Amino acid sequence: MLRSITTVTFFISIAYSSLGAQEYSISPTSPFFKKIVESPNHNNSNPSNPIRVSALTFNRVFVCAPKNNYAYIVTDRYGVVSDIDGNGLNDIPFTAADQDLWGSNYPGYAYVAFQTSPGNFQCVAVSNQHRYPYGISVGDFDGDGKKDLVFTPQDNAAFTLRNNGGWSFTEQWIGQGGGIPNHIAVRNVDAGPGAEVLYTDENHKLFKYNFLSNSLTTLNTECKEGLSVADINNDGNQDIVCGTSNSISSGYIKFQLNLGGNWSPLYLLNDQERNWHGVTTGDFNKDGKIDVASCATEDSIHIFYNNGGNPPTFTEAAVVNTGTSLGDCELTVADLDCDGDYDIVWSADNLSGSGPTIGYLENGYPNNTWTNYIIENNAYSAYGVAVSYMNNDKKPDIIAGLNNRLYIYYNTSNVDTTKCAPITPVNVSENDYNKTDILVKENKISISFKDNVNGYISIYDVVGNLLLSNKINGKSLNFKLNKKGVYIIDIRTDKVKTTRKIIL
Repeated sequence: MLRSITTVTFFISIAYSSLGAQEYSISPTSPFFKKIVESPNHNNSNPSNPIRVSALTFNRVFVCAPKNNYAYIVTDRYGVVSDIDGNGLNDIPFTAADQDLWGSNYPGYAYVAFQTSPGNFQCVAVSNQHRYPYGISVGDFDGDGKKDLVFTPQDNAAFTLRNNGGWSFTEQWIGQGGGIPNHIAVRNVDAGPGAEVLYTDENHKLFKYNFLSNSLTTLNTECKEGLSVADINNDGNQDIVCGTSNSISSGYIKFQLNLGGNWSPLYLLNDQERNWHGVTTGDFNKDGKIDVASCATEDSIHIFYNNGGNPPTFTEAAVVNTGTSLGDCELTVADLDCDGDYDIVWSADNLSGSGPTIGYLENGYPNNTWTNYIIENNAYSAYGVAVSYMNNDKKPDIIAGLNNRLYIYYNTSNVDTTKCAPITPVNVSENDYNKTDILVKENKISISFKDNVNGYISIYDVVGNLLLSNKINGKSLNFKLNKKGVYIIDIRTDKVKTTRKIIL
């Protein structure tokens, strides 16, 4: 049963752009036009950098605290908070551990907070006990239709947890680490056993585990912390972005291209040597290319726009001061205010005990303005943050661990949910991406394939509700949708398996 409900309201906002601090202008078309006002705590020492009150509101709700030291949600996958047990309600995978008074072992487990009924959770340990369980991710790795887990403890190894149903999981060792495995991601997650698990190690290594060949490969000897998997050169293959640093040693942001049968060397994304930690990706300026954001441990989040090319080049578009010492910061991407563009959600590991802990950068597309809003102003150790739909109101909610306590920030804002961009990335599969063409004209959708296919095409809304499903046997399919909005097209055929977003 949920307890300790507290109302939390965004109350601090700091405006930045690539040109430096400036007044933030709300577009007349924004749902927040004339709803953002100055706080009595206006920063008089820097009038061009106002502190504002936000229209967005959240209810913070306590979920559980199974261990006494920490509760982490460190993951690359936007869809990690999802329906694990198949009851139609989203669950929360996380890791948690106790403090070790005699050393630095931090004994703990991988957990799932199973949502047994709307708003009610039961937190269950689903792994064996391990030393310092850290990163966690999800995927159906055996193709049985049930979501499995994968996680990295500091036992110098990575493990999968095969979902047997009924909250039962079978743990399987899949690979050694380089000493301290940490961030974990899944490439081609929609491919079942064709997916691959990638994880970084603080001793400068990036490992790749392939389920089909049951093999572990060292992709490079530079990645250290921060990891995101995305197709950054638009060739249909998912690439890697990582940091070669952590909170105590400086380095760079680099990327490595998936060339199909092999991998490129690492490329330098920018020439700034900093204590980069969290890394995330998304199309922030709606130009069809995947951009990159990373947080440095001092106080700022840096946003890099993708210029295209092969290999692509990147331009630093904005640097946003969050007003706190970020420490072991993490990032994720979601359209929190439902204005159709992707915002950046951040968490700070406030070991120093000062400054806010969770916030987000509101994307001011198309003006390249980024505005920092504080969600949790109190100081906690928050290592990782996730966004998902935790109830049926179709508003993006935030999930985070504050010290050892897991919380949900339910989004209670007055937003137009029909304009919300999907939370989960839509191109989750690499299979035959370039063999499918989707044409949208008004409310008519035409899907064509280069070869004859046999299978099904399903249409979902942004929450994941199935709207229609059609069998296809041939090279094309045409249909209509009567309502404007954002939709997900899921294609499952003998030759093409892909998931796409369309906007009417």
